[in-house]
Amino acid sequence: MHRFNLACKLGSLARLFGIIHEGSLNLQPEFIKMNSSKINSSNILVLSDSFHTLPEAVATLDASGHHITYVDDLTPWADLQPADRLALHEAQAVITGRGPGIDAAAFSLAPNLQVIALHTSGSDNVDLEEATRRGVLVTNVKGVNAEQCAEFAMGLMLSVVRQIRTGDRAIRAGRWASRTQTSMDVHGSTMGVIGFGQIAKAFVTRAHAFGARILVHTRTPDPALAKEFGVEYASLDEVLRRADIVCLFASLTPETRRMIGARELGLMKPSAFLINIARGELVDQDALLEALRTGDIAGAGLDVFEVEPLLDSPLFALDNVVLTPHQAGLTQGGKVGAAVRAARNALDVLQGTIPRDAINRGALAT
Repeated sequence: MHRFNLACKLGSLARLFGIIHEGSLNLQPEFIKMNSSKINSSNILVLSDSFHTLPEAVATLDASGHHITYVDDLTPWADLQPADRLALHEAQAVITGRGPGIDAAAFSLAPNLQVIALHTSGSDNVDLEEATRRGVLVTNVKGVNAEQCAEFAMGLMLSVVRQIRTGDRAIRAGRWASRTQTSMDVHGSTMGVIGFGQIAKAFVTRAHAFGARILVHTRTPDPALAKEFGVEYASLDEVLRRADIVCLFASLTPETRRMIGARELGLMKPSAFLINIARGELVDQDALLEALRTGDIAGAGLDVFEVEPLLDSPLFALDNVVLTPHQAGLTQGGKVGAAVRAARNALDVLQGTIPRDAINRGALAT
């Protein structure tokens, strides 16, 4: 684990806590020389449970000459250990994933912060308004693992719709279920896509190969893609009523939070399936649980949840749902690409360059 050098830490402790008077700290010459040789470097804190395992990403930061501190989990900023709290206080850049919310209280712990570089496609865990007010640029890596997420969505959909997991459990229990087990045809089905970003578009290309009719609900239609793949745009209610398989790809915003509730689930066919690899908060979890229990919908494939990690849930007892631990984008290539891009975003900001991944450009005017 990389840590700040001792001179930097002790000097920072002095500034932070005011417990060491000027001249009372007797530093060894080699520490003074090391610190002064990097006087123009910045401090980067990496809060991530995966970044440190990716040599390409680590090498990108190591080559920058900045001071790097790694915290190998997604600990809330207020709960960091003292040494890591100090690193946060001194940090000009934080690289992190989708962990605990970064709100005004969290920002107050990082008074020198210039950039939060997310190695995820979403940014809903950051209070963007507060970041902008404080002049902190926020970047993400939207679309970096679109192909990986799309193929996972297709696999999750097939697992639940074609009852692949059900068959696996049956054969392990000594039941040859092919005589009684049946499933819906995916070929020729109607697939509903809600949200039409890069992941959804990559999914549509795959759905088209299955011979599916594709309905899309979005605020940003793509006429060229619609023409190429036979996409029909429709209202949310129409998509829910007509689709055999409903796939959620929408970003989480105040408007989309719990956009799928009891009313919306009630519009779906009893034979329909819901697939969600976007954000758990898009769906009213209690309403979904009730719909699955009562057979109001046939089943669901869920990779995301309102509370993560999901360690205990009534969903575990249901046979008509397939659950995975937010892993849609977690291929080796996807993780490396996201982490390296986030590192470069952070380094760009520290060098005075605005990355194309900047979300809140209004922070530059603060």
